[in-house]
Amino acid sequence: MQTRLVLLFTLLSHLLLAQPRSNQRINFDWKFSHAEDTKAFLFSYDDSQWQTVQLPHDASIYGAFFQDSLNSDKKNGFRPRQKGWYRKELKLSLPQADERFFLYFEGIYRDAKVYFNEKEVAHQLNGYERFEIDITDQIQEGKNLIAVQYDNTDMNSSRWYNGEGIYRDVWLRKRSATYIVDKGTYITTPAISDTQASIQIQTEVLNDASEARETTLLTEIFDPKGEKIATTHSIVPLAAGELYFYNQKLKISSPQLWSTQTPNLYKALSTVSVDGKVTDQFETTFGVRSIDFHPDRGLLVNGEKVLVKGVNIHHDLGPLGAAAFDRGFERRLEGLKKLGCNAIRLAHNPHDEFILDWCDKNGILVFDEAFDKWSDQFYGEGNAFEDHWRSSLESFIRRDRNHPSIFIWSVGNEPKKQRDPKYNFGIDQMKAMADFAHKLEPMRKVTCGLHPSRRSGAYRTENYYREGPPEMEFYMDIVSTNYREEFWPIDRANYPQLTFILSEAQVGNLGNEWFNFNHDYGVGMFYWGGTDYIGESFGWPAKGWPNGIIDWNDHWKPFSYYIQSLHSDEPMVHITSYDPSDETTKYWNEVNLRFQPMFSHWNWQGKDSVRLMTFSNAQEVELFINGKSVGTKQIPEQYYTKDIQSYSAEEYDPDNPINTGPAMHKQLEWIVPYQAGEIKAIARIDGKVVAEHQLETVGEAYQIVLEPDRTNLTADGLDLSYITVKVTDREGRLVPDASHNIQFEVSGAGTNAGVGNADVISEELFQSNERKVFQGKALLIIRGDRDPGTIRIKATATGLKTGKAKLQVQP
Repeated sequence: MQTRLVLLFTLLSHLLLAQPRSNQRINFDWKFSHAEDTKAFLFSYDDSQWQTVQLPHDASIYGAFFQDSLNSDKKNGFRPRQKGWYRKELKLSLPQADERFFLYFEGIYRDAKVYFNEKEVAHQLNGYERFEIDITDQIQEGKNLIAVQYDNTDMNSSRWYNGEGIYRDVWLRKRSATYIVDKGTYITTPAISDTQASIQIQTEVLNDASEARETTLLTEIFDPKGEKIATTHSIVPLAAGELYFYNQKLKISSPQLWSTQTPNLYKALSTVSVDGKVTDQFETTFGVRSIDFHPDRGLLVNGEKVLVKGVNIHHDLGPLGAAAFDRGFERRLEGLKKLGCNAIRLAHNPHDEFILDWCDKNGILVFDEAFDKWSDQFYGEGNAFEDHWRSSLESFIRRDRNHPSIFIWSVGNEPKKQRDPKYNFGIDQMKAMADFAHKLEPMRKVTCGLHPSRRSGAYRTENYYREGPPEMEFYMDIVSTNYREEFWPIDRANYPQLTFILSEAQVGNLGNEWFNFNHDYGVGMFYWGGTDYIGESFGWPAKGWPNGIIDWNDHWKPFSYYIQSLHSDEPMVHITSYDPSDETTKYWNEVNLRFQPMFSHWNWQGKDSVRLMTFSNAQEVELFINGKSVGTKQIPEQYYTKDIQSYSAEEYDPDNPINTGPAMHKQLEWIVPYQAGEIKAIARIDGKVVAEHQLETVGEAYQIVLEPDRTNLTADGLDLSYITVKVTDREGRLVPDASHNIQFEVSGAGTNAGVGNADVISEELFQSNERKVFQGKALLIIRGDRDPGTIRIKATATGLKTGKAKLQVQP
């Protein structure tokens, strides 16, 4: 009877009481300076001359590039590595006896020290790691001061552009004294059938009160339509200060499975109550799905073969730098999904959690990676990886473990220990990390991206193609190879238990690594990279990686459409022109990269003929010039590597390592006469036209056209509109050789958040009111204010008609 009454009171409280926890984003109106003053954490410090900034904020993306500098180099795109301070005042009341307050930082790059009311309350070395701080006992009535110091001057902190400062969101959290701890729910679905699924939920509840409390945990499950379908409750007397792990089990009927095609999501509502009063409530999103791997079938999702078609991405957002805006990630992911990708690899660090939420909702698989080289890279010189990796890996897995999109954990990328006999070629470290991950989260497999070398670190030796696999390969659940799919047949012939995934594949070979592995037993592949990114440059004047599928403004390159033809099922065709003599090569990371400039325009005055490619996933393509057919070509069926069962180790030819059958690439090559006017490609399947693409000869540059991707923004101070800036002729057609300098004026309820173009060698500023168009195109990013209103944008350039746009910021 007593149990029923407690549960009844809990349910009534659930219905009648306000949310017992609150999360307040405190991103706005911080004071910032690159000052190195050690007293900036004091109330008495004068910050009146500091600038006011809005988070997320990348303090390194502003100003000029530095070719020769003690604190910048090609690794970070010639951006400065600096120190800085942030300060923010909060008005708070003294906590009540049953209240707890926390600061939650999603990421500060790097070596961050946090002070609250002049006391150091946290020191976080890893710039990619989230952290929460209990500030309850430090709060004072009225004015309270948060001060954050960071130090990004370690030249070896990373191999790509990190950004710096408070580049992700900051939250003030309020809880009662009996609450679910940060990331304290863990939901698994160990048994699934068509008729029923078993749900196991572990919930960590802390009784931080000074007295014992009989505590009820009520868990309710809601299906993808929001209907309640299951409930359970547990009652436990918790001692003062006790952290208790509730373990609950439920069953749901006719589960709606999560997959790339049907990303169904359930929710678990966890309600904690004491004496009938709700003390905490937390909602966890999860999916019902099974993930398995098989040496002969690759990846199985819910028992069905799924071929991974993915790309690698770094964490910067081009002109915004590392500042983590949800809309920036959303726009990028929307483009990759349209490309036909069903997976992304988050290289080589924890990324913003919004990405995982979006992938959950949109059916994108995630290769989730915690580390890079297993060095002091993330922690700074003198802070050994061995001393920190366990706490970082635990934080990473706890944060991400409920996301159904994550199909594998990666604990590193091309670790130096893989090639070092002093560290047993990485075996000991790999075993330790895999065991740690398995104990913490046993439902997923563990891998590590392998350096493209062979046994004992051998590469490009006389017997390179006869060497066996890297020693580490046998101590990970799934073998992740970077740029070495050519060894899969021989390794699989010798070690049939292995399952392979191509964690990095170059796009410098025109993307044709897609044909270099057997799609039946291979898990799939991730191109490097999905987009261009800042840093990891080949040297001045390049400011970043130029060989991504899509540029760093998330505008598609002509080459993007070839990858779309491989990955997407939506019928398409695209025309691009090129000159083979423009091709260059670069040897990088044991790979010969090819760079082939491509152009999608029909302005070739002075040429007698033009060399073209047409990209399509149809059966045939016919070309027309000014309405006259110049021929039809058949697109070959996709043909992958020879089946392993008919391929023995003895057949392996070291002089022809990719000895697995011809790859029937899907681009069609043409040489056609040039005539001004129009060229059109028509794609057919079974004789029926399924897609068209046409290019027209354009006239002289006449006007600026502004194309916002969104005209309505939410008045939260964080929403963005990406405006594609084009120089066009009188008919609105892009002028491909335009290079005008565009001046921007932004007024009203928004600000200019960044400008860019696709030219990675440009020295123009990302934070500026002007930008040249490159190949006729540029980008302006607008950030909306917190108050409703209208944003007006005007773009001007000498000799061109002014471009204008208007956006609305709405409640």
